[in-house]
Amino acid sequence: MRFDWLRPALITCLGLALLTQFGCAFGEFRPDDPFKRQYELELSQKRYSDLVRWSKFEEAAAQYVAPEDREAFRARMPDFKEIRFTDHEAAPWQIDEEKRDVVIEVTYTGYSMRTPLEIEVHETQHWTREGHNSSWNDVTERKDLALLASQ
Repeated sequence: MRFDWLRPALITCLGLALLTQFGCAFGEFRPDDPFKRQYELELSQKRYSDLVRWSKFEEAAAQYVAPEDREAFRARMPDFKEIRFTDHEAAPWQIDEEKRDVVIEVTYTGYSMRTPLEIEVHETQHWTREGHNSSWNDVTERKDLALLASQ
């Protein structure tokens, strides 16, 4: 029995393994974002949305809301004891050229513990960055939270 096919298969597997290894070693290549500002925004936005989804508003405020807006953020948040969020999705968004300002529409999906109905909560996340750093702050307007809090 001949195994002529084995050598090309092994060479292909070795090549893919090396390519994967070097790809991970050098990280993501973004020539138009050398300071990783958009990358930091993506991480911050996902982490913030996860914290809101899990109703960890104190953590979300402490890490991602501008210090002068934190009290107002906490005051606006309704009690979500009867709501369980299962997912969130951000609509496609564009960051400005200077990588300082972006608006992201996010929809949280969940359900009420009292009814078997699925609910959606929409949030317009406005992210800004000041100075030369890569840290982003969120100033958010909520569309459906008042309605949700009255249920």
